[in-house]
This record gives sequence, C-alpha cells and structure tokens, in this order.
Amino acid sequence: MLGPLTVTAADGREVPIGGNKLRVVLAGLLLRAGESVPVGRIASWLWEETDDPDRARGTVQSYINRLRRLPELRDLLVTVPDGYRVACDAGSLDLLRFRELTATAQAAIAAGDPAAATEALSAAVGLWRGPALSNVDSPTLHRDEVEPLTEEWLRAQEQWIDLGLDAGRHTELVPQLRELTRAHPLREPLWERLMLALYRSGRQAEALRAYHDLAELLADELGVDPGPALRNLHQAILTGDPALDPPAGPYPARRTAWPIGPDHPNPAETAQAAATPVSPTAAMPATPTPPVAPLTTALAVAPPVASPITAPAADVPLPQPVGAIPVPRQLRPDIPNFAGRRAELAVLDRLLEEALGDSPDASRPPVIVSVQGTAGVGKTALAVHWAHRVRDRFPDGQLYLDLRGYGQGRPVEPAAALETLLRALGTPADRVPVGVDERSALLRTLLAGRRVLLLLDNAGGSEQVAPLIPGSGGMVLVTSRNQLRALIVQYGARRVVLDQMPGDEAVELLAEVLGRDRIDSDPAAVAEIVERCARLPLALRIFAERAARFPDTPLRRLAAELRDERGRLTALDTGDGDDTDLRMVFSWTYRALDEAAARMFRLLGLHPGEEIGVGAAAALVGPETAPDEAAATRLLDRLAADHLLRSRSPGRYDFHDLLRAYAAECAREAGEVDEPLRRVLDWYLHTAHNAARHLPPGDRTVPAEPPPQEVTPLEFDRREDAVGWFETELANLMAAVRTAAAHGRYGHAWRIAAVLVLFRDFHVPGPAWADVHRIAADAARRDGRPQEEGRAINHLAEVHARLGELDAAVARNTEALALAREIGDRDLEGFVLADLGGVYFRLGEFEESTRCYNEALAIARERGDRRLEAETLEHIARNDNGLGRYEAALERARAALAIYDRMRDPYHQGEALRTIGIAQAGLGRLDEAACSFERALELMRRYEDRRGEAEVLDHLGRALLAAGDLAGARDRWNAALRIFTEYGDARAAALRERLREAGDAPVGDPAGLPKTRRA
Repeated sequence: MLGPLTVTAADGREVPIGGNKLRVVLAGLLLRAGESVPVGRIASWLWEETDDPDRARGTVQSYINRLRRLPELRDLLVTVPDGYRVACDAGSLDLLRFRELTATAQAAIAAGDPAAATEALSAAVGLWRGPALSNVDSPTLHRDEVEPLTEEWLRAQEQWIDLGLDAGRHTELVPQLRELTRAHPLREPLWERLMLALYRSGRQAEALRAYHDLAELLADELGVDPGPALRNLHQAILTGDPALDPPAGPYPARRTAWPIGPDHPNPAETAQAAATPVSPTAAMPATPTPPVAPLTTALAVAPPVASPITAPAADVPLPQPVGAIPVPRQLRPDIPNFAGRRAELAVLDRLLEEALGDSPDASRPPVIVSVQGTAGVGKTALAVHWAHRVRDRFPDGQLYLDLRGYGQGRPVEPAAALETLLRALGTPADRVPVGVDERSALLRTLLAGRRVLLLLDNAGGSEQVAPLIPGSGGMVLVTSRNQLRALIVQYGARRVVLDQMPGDEAVELLAEVLGRDRIDSDPAAVAEIVERCARLPLALRIFAERAARFPDTPLRRLAAELRDERGRLTALDTGDGDDTDLRMVFSWTYRALDEAAARMFRLLGLHPGEEIGVGAAAALVGPETAPDEAAATRLLDRLAADHLLRSRSPGRYDFHDLLRAYAAECAREAGEVDEPLRRVLDWYLHTAHNAARHLPPGDRTVPAEPPPQEVTPLEFDRREDAVGWFETELANLMAAVRTAAAHGRYGHAWRIAAVLVLFRDFHVPGPAWADVHRIAADAARRDGRPQEEGRAINHLAEVHARLGELDAAVARNTEALALAREIGDRDLEGFVLADLGGVYFRLGEFEESTRCYNEALAIARERGDRRLEAETLEHIARNDNGLGRYEAALERARAALAIYDRMRDPYHQGEALRTIGIAQAGLGRLDEAACSFERALELMRRYEDRRGEAEVLDHLGRALLAAGDLAGARDRWNAALRIFTEYGDARAAALRERLREAGDAPVGDPAGLPKTRRA
C-alpha cells in the first residue's frame, strides 16, 4: 500500500486485482485493517454519494465477492454486521509494518537509544515505494484516508533527518533535503533542516539563499512571510550564533539558542517526545487479530532500503530516504487488446510532433487536446492507450485524474482536483493552499518547465478543467462527453472527436477478443453484430465478453439477442458493475441534463427518421418546452455539446441506434409517447402540404383541416426551397408513414404518403417508395377509406412502372380499377385508366393503351376534370407518335398544351411540348421540333425534373442528327446519358449503344448544363 497497491502471491508473482473499483474497495479496507467498515463508508469511497442505497449495497457485495475469488485474499475478507473487515497483521501488510516500526522508534527515543530509533526509522521509510495507493482512483478515499497517511510518512522522514543531524551527518543530508524541499516547497520544517544542514556544512551563503528562495515562493504563491521559527533561524545564521554549531559527538543533547514557535517545534524536542508517540492504533484493532495467512500469500512488504549514512558510534544504518516524491507514473493500465482508432491515433501523434517536436524545451505553452465523443465511444481507452505509447516523451512524469464529470456521485470540484494533483507532486496536506486560485498558481509553479503529461479523464465541462491547466510545458489530454467549447476558445485546445468506429475496425476489435477464426466463421453474423452495437466500442466489448463466455454458441444465435430494440440494452450489460452496463453509462449523461434538455433528448427517441431538423424537434417537445425554433435550437445544441446528439450540418441532428433506443426507453418510462408522436406527424404532414403547393399540380394539396394550434409547420416562399425541403426530409417522411402505421395512426400514414406522390417526379423511384404505398394502402383500408386505398394502390402501380416492373404495374392498376368501380369513384377510375394506358404504351400494346386513354378522357370530360383531360390527351398523342400518326399526335398534344396554358401549369406544358416536338420531328419539321424541345428543356430544368430533362435531350439529339448536326446530337446524347446513368435508368444502355453507332464514346460533362441535384 505504501506506493501502488499490489498483492503478491507465495511464489513472488504479482496478483492482478482487477478494475479500479475493486482496488478502491480493497485499499479502503486495508487502510482500516482490523476495523469493521460499514457498507455506506465503502460506497462513499466508490461514488461519494448515491441515490440508491440498495443498489449500492448490492454493488459493494458483488465487488467483495469478486475479490474473494482471489486465493490470496479469500481468507482476509471477513463479513461483519453491516459491513466488512480485513484480518491481517504487520507481517502481511506494509502499512501495519510501517506503523509498527515508527512506534518502535518512538519507544527507542524515549529510552534514550537514538541508534535503535534510527534503525527502526530506516526500515520504516524504506517500506515506501512512492505515493501511497497511486494506482487507486478515489478522491474521497485519498482525501479522508491517504492524506493523513502521507503526513505520517513526512513526519517519519523529518524525525529520521533530525537523528541524522544529531549524528553529525549534515553534509550527507543536504542532497536529501534539497530533494524534499523541491517535492514539498511549502513545508517550512524541511527548509529549517536544509538551512541548518547547509550552515553546519560551512555553506552559510547557501543557507541564507535558501531562506530568500522560500520567502519569495511564499510571497508569490500565498502572499505570506516565513514563519517565526524560520525567521529566527535566519537571524541566528546571520549572526553566526554558536548554538547552531554541529554537535561534538554522535547523538549529543541538542542545543539551540533560537526561539522556536509553537507551530514549528524544536527538532530536538521532537526526538524526546516519547510521551506522545505516533500510535498505530488508528488502524489496528484493540483486540487480538485472528490468525492470518502467512506473509507469502498476503500483501507484499518491500525490504528496507539501505542508507549511506551510518551512525559513527553504533554503526546503525540510516536509509536512503524516499526524500522526493518519485516521478509520477499514474496512467491507468493500457488495454492489452486495444484495436482500431488508427486515424485518431495518427492525429494525436501529429499534434504532439507539431507542439513538441524533438526539442527538449519545456518552456513553451502546454499542448491541450480535447478527446470528445458520446458515452461508450472509447475516449478513455484511446487516451490511455496513446498516453502509454508516448510516455517516454514526458520524462517528468504522467499524471492521471478522473474528474468524474459523468457517473455515480458528484463531479470532482476544481479545488479537490488541484489538491489531488498537488499531493501527487509531493505537496504535503498542510501546505496545500486553501483557495482555488492559489492552488492553481502552485500547480503552475510546480509544473513550470517540466515535460509532464496530464491526463484529465471524464471532464464535465470547461470550468472544471481550466484551473488545472499548467502555465508552460508538457501536454494536457482531456476526455469528455462535452465539447468543451470554452476550453477551445480560451486556451486554444485542439479537438479530436470520436465517432462510431469504422466497420473494419469494429470487426478488428471483436477479433481481438474472440479470435480471428471465430470471426471469420460467420461474416454475416459479425456484420449484423457490428451494426446492432452501433459500432460503439463499449457495446462491442460487452457483447464480445458475453460471446467469449459461450465459445460453442454460434454468433448468429447471439446476434439474434440484439434484434429487438427494446431488449438490446438489456443484452448489452455484463451484470458486473455500472461501467459495463450500457444503459447505466448512458444514464450518467442523461441525468446531468436540466429538465428541458432531458425532455428533448428522450422525445427525440420517438422521431420517425434517423436525422431530425429543428422544426420537427420543436414539434416533438411542444410549445411548453420549446415555444419557438430558437428555443429548440438551444436545447439541441445543449445535447450536441454533451455528444448526446451529432450535428453534421447546421440545423440537422442525429444519434446512433443505441442512444436512440435508450432515449425512446426513457420516453416510455416517462409516459410520453402518444402526444409527442402525434405532434411530429402533424408537423410533417402539414409542412409537406405547404411545400407541395409549389409543385405541379398545385391545386390538390390543401389538407382538409388546418394544423393543430400547438403545431407550427414550415411555410415556403420559393419553389426551390420547397423542393429542397422534400429532398432533405424524404427519408423522414417515408419513416413517418411507417411509424404512423405501426402506432395505429392510419390517417397520418396514408395522408403523408399521398402528398409524397407529388415529389416523386423529382426523385429516383426505388423499393422504398413501393413499401410506402403498400403501407399507405393497408392504412387506408384499416382507416375505412376505400377511395384512398385505391389511390395508394394506383400510386404503387406507378412505382412498379417506373421501376420497369410493367406486369406488376398492370396487376396493381387492375386491382385499383376494380376497387374504383366497386365504390363508384369515377375520378379514381379515370386516374387508373390513364395510368394503365401508359403502362400498355410502354409494353407496346398501343391499341389497348389508346382504349384505356379514351375511357379516361371520357370520364375526365364527364367530370369536368380539365387536368385529367389534358393529361389523357397528351398521353393519347404519345400513342399516336408511337403508331406513326404524327398529325393526330400534334393535334391532341396542342390541345393538351392549350389546357395547361389556361391552367398556368408550366411543368406539364413542358411535357406537352416534348410530345409536340416528337410529332414535328416525325413530320420532318426538324427546326420546329428543335424549337419545341428547347422550350420543353427550359421548363424541365426550371422544375429540376432530371429524368424529363434527359428524355427531351435524347429526342433533341435525334432531331439534330436528322438535321445533319452530328456534333450537336452527340452533345445532347452525352448529357442525357449522364442523367440516365446517375438515376440508374435502363435507357442509359440504349443511349450508349446509339452513341457507339454514331461513332462516338461517352464524353465528360457538357458545358452549360446544370449541376446534378442530390436525389
């Protein structure tokens, strides 16, 4: 314990104890060896405070059980009422041996035997191997238990020095005292002894210089003067007082002529303080300790350290004292099977080289790097792993401190963090300043000019970190779930953000734990595991630990446990402590939020799609939490600052699947599902309607009812903004259809799907569109709306047609037609007949196509539906063109164009002009055809109908080729080919062949064409 906590077996090997929590429990019990320690006290060492005493008791019990699995500890841990006790003696615990030796020294001094006292103190201080429990991370334990122990060590050191001075060994003691004063620069008794040793060595000037150095340090750091004992000693040295002369022989009676203040007793009096010995009873039982295991199976006791100082009379060896705190090496153990994060490690290496290079100069400002990311993303693992890789670049030491910004208990206050760091650097407890500013100044002084790596783990915010920043030299590595924006702005910290692992690195991590053979045995299951764990290192390690316990169980069977979103977090819990319970790890960040931010977080888990905008987020929480988008933005930004959300572009946010599952779980526990979901579905529905007003046709998009009062949908002034919103939100709108149907909100499902149809011309159709319309048809049927069911089936048929699945398109349209006739819906019947005509046209069945179109035209005129009439006329004209009846096609297409002109529908004017151009080209009126195609092309581009644009370019190329303009034809065909290829259109192959036949190969982007929009 007098150094890093270690357990040594009988054969001399070091026994691994386990994680930090286990070390905390064991160290605390050993510090109170022989005492009964209540569970509540053990819990305070682990968490400072806990909201759940029963959970704390169970967790402590699990830690004790894990310690008892070690044979070397099994018989030492005794259960007592309401707690536990360690049964050991000075033969098996170095702490008890230390106290036993110091008590022996006190007894020897009282008996007038300084030689025996020196021998006992030599052995006592020789037991220390560095700062006590330096590998045990518990601010409470260090504050309450370790600091008094360190003070015992310093008192033993000072008493050992007094005996050496009395023995006349002042010259040999000077180097030791210089080390001690460097390590404990504010401990005045050490400076007294240094000045006395220098003076007795004939170095009066150096003794006076030491006094002035201390006076300057105290003035700068604390604003005080040296104490009265030092001032009187200084005066005695100035006057050469004979009382300061070295003793005439070994261990004489101490003589002193300068007054000693009450706070600084005469060292000689210390040696005679037999009446008040350093008692070991604080940590030893009053009753006899039960028999314990022999030394070889208990905690290691380091051998005494021999000393170069020997008492002349009794030849008693004095130790080479642990005079200065050793170079701190506090890094947590590295993860032996660390995997991945190659890009981030390279960034850290580069930042280190940019800042330090090969120069030994440590006077430059410190390098500050903030490693950020969400819970479980591996920030600490990366930071510790990298710190071990570069520790040789920091010869003055590596300090580690868990600031506990997120976790059980309260975060470490800056004052406590500074005290811990100062103590690690050798500052005694009674010399640690009181105020934060003074402690911070002392830390900067101690680290000035030293190349030290300071790893501040789990920071809660910039205000927690700022007082701990050194003034110069070394490097500060901070890990946090918070973005630490103030640290970056005020201190120039560099940011390294950890996101989910790349897929290959996630597989590599699993292979490191489970072995490459098992991973290679089922790649499909491994791929599923990686994605179900959201490529999150902690989740992957938790899963791997479970899989390793069942080596004969196929990975695909274990992967099945992760498929249920509601049970996934339960599957990702080792059951062996909070740090390996993913749900608990997430909760630490969630519980640190204020109520408004926490509500925003949990309700975001209900959002239908993966990415969310500010407007939808505001709708989720409602006006009581976010009265406007500005308030919603502030809450979202707060969540992003804690890496509960990611923001890849302004105003857009997302989080990975495991955080989404946790957020939704929190929403369900809070009883908040139905109303937030209704609000966000209303927001998407009414915003989509507002955007659709700017798309052709614009007169079928007004919803029957206005939006609810608590929902504020977006409004659009420009068509470009409306189209852009659809493009951005398309995945969310499709997800909204699925979510609405899954939650029984069938009206929302079919209504959102219906308005989406108007945007379909601006997007590549795919299987997702077919799924949307299947869901919409089922939702309309469940909602008792057969007309809307028929429309959804008709829309599904249109998707099949656009995908080239013409037989399926005929089947679905036939189904919709039967339903329309069954319910007597002539409008729906007309729409379906028009679409059937188009499918038959593409199948080459022109007569059947014309029959369907004529029936649709009759219904349109019967119903007075001018739009359907125009669409049907234009489609019949297409059939006429296919049959070579160009005059009839021209007449019908012009009639359609006239209707569209009166309706002020420029988009469909473009379609009519395309059909007119084809007819004109068929009649050999190539100049007129080119003019019609150019006009159609302008309108298609205005509405950004890329596929329509490609069709017109194709026809324009044919007209130009027929007119003898081969170069113009090639340019148009290459432009069309680019668009068809981008959209995966089957017509790309035919166009590529036509270019080959024309003696040309595809070329690059034609000049002057608009850039491709994201589909």
